[in-house]
Amino acid sequence: MLADCNYDEKVFTEQAEYIDSANLENWHIEHPNEKLIMKKLCQGGAKLLTGPRGCGKTTLLLKAYNEMRHRKDVFSVYVNFKTSLKIEPLYRKNTNGSYWFNQWLFLKIYKGIFKSLRDYEIADSIDLVFNEKDIDSYINKIELGIVDEISTVNELLSISILEDEIKKILSVRGMSSCVLLLDDAAHAFSKEQQYDFFEFFRNIKSREISPKAAIYPGVTNFSASFHVGHDAEEINVWIKVTDDDYIEFMTKLLQKRFPAEIFLQLTKDKDLLNLICYSSFGIPRALLNIVHNLWKGKKSVEMDCSRNGILKSIRQVNGLFMNIYKSLEEQLPIYKEFVKKGDGIYETLLESLKQYNKEKDFFNQAVEVGIKKPIPVELDKVFNFLQYAGLLMYARELSRGENGRYAIYIINYGFLIEKNVFGGRTNIKNVELATALKTRNMHEYKRFTIESLLGEGDIRDMFPFSLPPCPKCHTPRISADTKFCSECGEKLVTPSLFEELVKNDISKLPLTSHRVETIKQNSTIRTIRDILMDKDHKELRGVPQVGAYWTNRIFSYAEEYIG
Repeated sequence: MLADCNYDEKVFTEQAEYIDSANLENWHIEHPNEKLIMKKLCQGGAKLLTGPRGCGKTTLLLKAYNEMRHRKDVFSVYVNFKTSLKIEPLYRKNTNGSYWFNQWLFLKIYKGIFKSLRDYEIADSIDLVFNEKDIDSYINKIELGIVDEISTVNELLSISILEDEIKKILSVRGMSSCVLLLDDAAHAFSKEQQYDFFEFFRNIKSREISPKAAIYPGVTNFSASFHVGHDAEEINVWIKVTDDDYIEFMTKLLQKRFPAEIFLQLTKDKDLLNLICYSSFGIPRALLNIVHNLWKGKKSVEMDCSRNGILKSIRQVNGLFMNIYKSLEEQLPIYKEFVKKGDGIYETLLESLKQYNKEKDFFNQAVEVGIKKPIPVELDKVFNFLQYAGLLMYARELSRGENGRYAIYIINYGFLIEKNVFGGRTNIKNVELATALKTRNMHEYKRFTIESLLGEGDIRDMFPFSLPPCPKCHTPRISADTKFCSECGEKLVTPSLFEELVKNDISKLPLTSHRVETIKQNSTIRTIRDILMDKDHKELRGVPQVGAYWTNRIFSYAEEYIG
């Protein structure tokens, strides 16, 4: 029994912020580059951690926080900004949207300072300007959009007040520096919010204060005055599936996280273990999802580790990857046609690789594609979106002399397996598949020119922006900058992204149709908003077979959806 091993369904918790500190420490396995990453996170200088969802950014930030907590020379503050899109409607309804978003940023950091003071066990020795109760009240009112109820502007925060409060703590405690660990920093923010955030990030940086932020590849918008490399160093924490120690890392992760009875089943057939690890494509969250799908239930430690069971689980997790990608149609509606076109491009890459591999032995199977440079900005945007979702990974740039330079991308191994890309056939043996997965020939990749990938024609026509029409007469908008309808003169207002997202049905979340139906039959929950507004999770907890674990998981899905 799983319970007999002191384990329960919590071992499948995907997001580090929902794991208690004891389990976070017990389950943690050192990132292949962890020593260097920790050094950069715990010392001075602005840093940006980049990688797709579930690759370990939050785990590394929390590890750095806990590490610095035991030092006497540095004060660390961890803040998670995942609910930031709640502020986005203020940009549409309030001329001071930027001001209130900055207030929310300051307040969230101030809230984090209070938690750090308690964790450092020094709260009694520091007297701050604001009290925590007022901070919580201000945050809540801004997130609800009722900023008129916040008494006076003079009571609120500024960067200088925040800096003074931090310097006060450093002075009283004899510390030399403060590290701000800003999680989900540019994940959920709208474009305007991202611009404002990076202006704050640039301005808060000083000799005493070092900001570190977690961002996504491909969907982060930096302000005009913010320059990656100059204002902050970027650190890619996505583990490369082609690294020599990749399988060792993923196997240790499984061993740390799961009881011996489960781990032994997963490692019984080394070839199938490799299949599980490679299909997660360097993303620990995907690895946990694959294993979770194999588990037969909480009253047993039995796993379906058959080849068919593993392949079924890989297909399910591939569906999650694809859902993340397709969710960009709603999260970035102006790029709806880019996302749709990218779906077809990805299918072309997979099919072309399959044909390329057909006549090759299993020691020379290609997993990479090369796109001839220069790459048009529209296609580059699509490849950035595919990276954001974890469908492919940028590997390197390669010169072929007179034949030009190529950007090399690795295709997600799970999709290569699902689409029978290796050997170009379905009747491939486990040992052959394992050989194809782990044996790399750097010279084997499928090359594309822009024309061979997209065909002939004006690329701007292939990737049109999706602009909302006039709300009154439905005439298409001429451009993103158009303020009034060219037909009826109606003022054109960009709808709130947050409001549009939370209106969507809960079936948009990565839940089975059965669970969605069960929730609807046993609660008043119908939309994403209903989940986010479910005070103390009373509605969710009243649904059969939705205990504490699934309540937190469904709520985290809703938070991620608006992120």
